[in-house]
Amino acid sequence: MEATSKRDFAYAMTPIKVLSWSVGTWPLQKYNVFAKIRAYFAITFLTLMVMIIYAEMFLDYRDAEKSLDAMVIFTSGILAIAKVYRFHVWPENLIKNFVSASTDYNKFYSKEKRAILRRHAYMGRMACASLIGFAYFSATLFSAVAMLVGKEEEIVVNATEAPDYPIPSELVLELVQIPKYLYFIVFVMEYLMLIYTSNGNLGSDSLFLGITFHLCGQVEVLKMEIIKLTNENERTSKNFKVLVERHIYLMQLAKMLIETISWLLVFQLFSSCVLICTSGFQFILALSAGNVILTLKTFMVMSACLVQLFGYSYTGHYLKNQMESVGHSTYFSAWYDLPREVAKSMIYVIMRAQDPVELKAGSFFVVNMETYMSIIKTSMSYLSVLRVMVNS
Repeated sequence: MEATSKRDFAYAMTPIKVLSWSVGTWPLQKYNVFAKIRAYFAITFLTLMVMIIYAEMFLDYRDAEKSLDAMVIFTSGILAIAKVYRFHVWPENLIKNFVSASTDYNKFYSKEKRAILRRHAYMGRMACASLIGFAYFSATLFSAVAMLVGKEEEIVVNATEAPDYPIPSELVLELVQIPKYLYFIVFVMEYLMLIYTSNGNLGSDSLFLGITFHLCGQVEVLKMEIIKLTNENERTSKNFKVLVERHIYLMQLAKMLIETISWLLVFQLFSSCVLICTSGFQFILALSAGNVILTLKTFMVMSACLVQLFGYSYTGHYLKNQMESVGHSTYFSAWYDLPREVAKSMIYVIMRAQDPVELKAGSFFVVNMETYMSIIKTSMSYLSVLRVMVNS
């Protein structure tokens, strides 16, 4: 049983650990000097990338395709820096949740409960694979286009003759007079910048979504235990008190997670909306012009934004429903067969479950599937206005 628990924990947490350890945000690490080196190296590396892109945009703002690439990478870099800094400098809430998850997996759960945790671990892995898959593919696509396509959109044979870089930086590198023989080194460094941006931005999202899905799994286990409370051998106030304390504890963990990501989500939602509008508009123009490369790039950017936004919206919606369903499970259990003192106490569980535990941006904007649809509709409305303005 202990070996099974370790395998379940590894199944749930290994992908998250691989992504977050490289940028120093893995909550179960030892917060020593090596962890600080990884985190601050990532922040410095990403800050250098943001500065280069900002300078490039300042030097040349007339190329629409370059401006779009610069805006996408610049926004992703800012988000990556903010998330790495937040998760590393103030990791207390994440540490409490991951320690709780580690404790949960070390318990000798029944086969049925392990199946619930395994299913939610699978949901976390799928969210992680979707987010980081889009991010890595986009980073590779940006680099492949820079290596294989010249300014006249002709494939070059020798990569050292390619005039482009993975991130918009040609004028900056020309300004600082980087020798041409260092092209490959600069190219690799910029590709690593994109990978670090992916790990810092979408990798941090995977960490948050993975632990949130585990918390939802624990709520599912709690609901099953409440329903089983009507069993003849478990109708005691002591057992019910344990479940009440567990419910309060899970609600506290959920509120800690919401507090951790709350203000980051404000910029996340705003940037996603802007990028969906601009990349969608560029996608339409590139499609009408027959530019295959630009069409593919803008489609990947738009898809990555939609997947990232959907991940947060679905997780917030699922978390809210799971927390509310504790009250429903309590009400629909056979409470009328329980001892009077236990049945009366169940009212407080139902009342507490009515207090919505919702994923919020800035503590005022609820993030759920309704929010997702609202942002999509708003983005499409602005996109239609932009299209009409260009056509007129």
